[in-house]
Amino acid sequence: MDSTIHEPTVTGPPGPEPGPAARLRAEAARRLGIRLEVLDPDTGCLQALSDGRRRRVLVTGMSPLNDAGAARLAGDKYYAGEILRRAGFRVPAGTRCLREGAFELSTFPEHTGLEPAFRFAERQGFPLVVKPNRGARGRDVAVVSTEAELKEAVRRVWRMDYLALVQECVEGFDLRLDFLDGELLLGYTRQPVVLEGDGSTPLRRLLAGWDRRFYGPAFEERLARDSFWQRRVLDRGLGLDSVLTRGENLALTDAVLNLNRLCVARMLEALPAAWLEHGRVLGRTLYLRHFGLDLKVPGGAGDLSGDPARAAVLEVNASPSLGQTFERGEKEAAIAAEMKVLRAILETGAPVGGATQESGDGP
Repeated sequence: MDSTIHEPTVTGPPGPEPGPAARLRAEAARRLGIRLEVLDPDTGCLQALSDGRRRRVLVTGMSPLNDAGAARLAGDKYYAGEILRRAGFRVPAGTRCLREGAFELSTFPEHTGLEPAFRFAERQGFPLVVKPNRGARGRDVAVVSTEAELKEAVRRVWRMDYLALVQECVEGFDLRLDFLDGELLLGYTRQPVVLEGDGSTPLRRLLAGWDRRFYGPAFEERLARDSFWQRRVLDRGLGLDSVLTRGENLALTDAVLNLNRLCVARMLEALPAAWLEHGRVLGRTLYLRHFGLDLKVPGGAGDLSGDPARAAVLEVNASPSLGQTFERGEKEAAIAAEMKVLRAILETGAPVGGATQESGDGP
């Protein structure tokens, strides 16, 4: 057996600068003595893991631990919500808006165009949440308060997804739970950012003081494209170099809370047994081994003393990433969780049959 397999190493030609999820996976592999080979150095997205016994090729951003059918269901937010609703879970009320011309053979007129959104807004009232039926990281998710904003948000979604979801805006605090085979990998609550002025510190430095991720050219480039930042800050004539007067607050509270956007997290030290079982049952309902669960919990921030059945299921992620947790400084918790994921992935790999495969040169 090639002993170098057990050396903590990442092999492959130089590629693009790895993101936080890639750096986390490399560190977890290093600690486990797993060989991580980059098979597509141009993107870094195709990788192979090997521990000398088994080898598994995977695409970054996709968990190989769920079967294709389960991942497909979870990736469709409307279908996942419908399955959970019928199983007794609370999900946000909403409707779907199909982009005109999305299908050639079926038109689904009752669900096509902007009219379903307007009808739902008339019944439900504002504010509402608009999101793509597919996608992650909070991309193109918006909270809207007027019919004009609703129209704009749905059309923005249609540029990247043929189906836009329009949902009630559920009250409460955000809870994220990541599971693997019924075990809680980690959990945290999301919290909005509130910038407090002192009369001298620019917004750029105030943001960096909240979270180490909120700094640098890459962050500022993403921020400039963020529709919420545009509405809440830029449209008010403010920018990263602006200075708030002493006592003036800039509350970024109506943003959709996602660690890939403007929010911070507080890690859970423990999860009550009722919430743990709630997550396990939900995972079984969607046939998932590995998943992230986004909940909106009623009550005070961080209060998990209530019945988990009252929490609304916002989304279920069949390929959860711990990269942002790693990046924001909770490194050991993220590494420990990622190590469990890598062990599980390798157990699904093909047995290594010879030195050629062990070295990563085989199919």
